[in-house]
Amino acid sequence: MKALVVYDSANGDADKVAEAMCSGMKQMGIAAECKPAGSVTPGDIQGAEVLIVGSPNGFLAGRKALKAIKGAAGKSGIKGFAFETRMPNAAPGSVEKIAAAMKASGIELLDTTYFTLNANKALMDGEKDMAVAFGRGLPNRL
Repeated sequence: MKALVVYDSANGDADKVAEAMCSGMKQMGIAAECKPAGSVTPGDIQGAEVLIVGSPNGFLAGRKALKAIKGAAGKSGIKGFAFETRMPNAAPGSVEKIAAAMKASGIELLDTTYFTLNANKALMDGEKDMAVAFGRGLPNRL
């Protein structure tokens, strides 16, 4: 299985989550690659069986991630997940936009999730471990 994790990050938290997810997948023998949204090519996405896309929550967040998803248009069989980083009790934002773009591109969206930031807008304790667990559990989600 080949997985691609694409992230758009403002303060470095979404990339920490993405790297942790890739670490978990690699522990399970999955060929996982982690790339910032601005460096993703259509070929990167076309070669993936699983696409995970994430960004911080916010009005302008996720623009690069949304642009990257367009590279998946037309390829059937890609399974997808979307995530965002956000403050506790914040309403979903970018994850909904990412999920809609994935569906519009023909990606089979399996789930969305989020990782929580603390008052200093840094990942809360344990969130990176949860991202590793997400990656390790990927085979069970497919």
